[in-house]
Amino acid sequence: MKLTEEQKLQNKLLRQKNKIEKKVNDKVFREMNQKEVESIIINIEWRKSRMWGYCPTCEAKIHFKNGTSEISPTYTASGCGYDKESTVIANVFNDYLKYKLWRIFHDLISKDKDVPYGIYSGKYKTDFDIEVKHVSFDGGIGTNCYNRISKFIGGEFEHISSGKTFDVFKYTDEE
Repeated sequence: MKLTEEQKLQNKLLRQKNKIEKKVNDKVFREMNQKEVESIIINIEWRKSRMWGYCPTCEAKIHFKNGTSEISPTYTASGCGYDKESTVIANVFNDYLKYKLWRIFHDLISKDKDVPYGIYSGKYKTDFDIEVKHVSFDGGIGTNCYNRISKFIGGEFEHISSGKTFDVFKYTDEE
């Protein structure tokens, strides 16, 4: 039996919807199952740009609770009109600490807790009305916000060293 053009179109749309759902679910699953972090050392070097002034280049060394460690990818920020340092710190937090936000997601959504500035949580709809839950750490908010954010997720954030062209921060998990 041959399919009609309408049936072919419906099948195509169903495949597209399933593909989007799988992609969204895989992303959330990866974020929820990140390795648990013991500590993160965040090294930021400031490099002069002719266009944007000083711009941060950041690498982090992550120590996991299972005894392993790794070096993060390099994060950069340029432009003007926002806090570039907190943007690269947010990148590190999003890549290694999102699992902590997922653990308290329902409290974030219902606002049962006093959520500090710089944590985003919400829901949105994609094509095909797929509801996507999303959590993240915001950049461009000021580095000092990460002290409150870290306490909120069960850790401590401290500025441990600085110089003319570098800053070093440390996140330590207290749970």
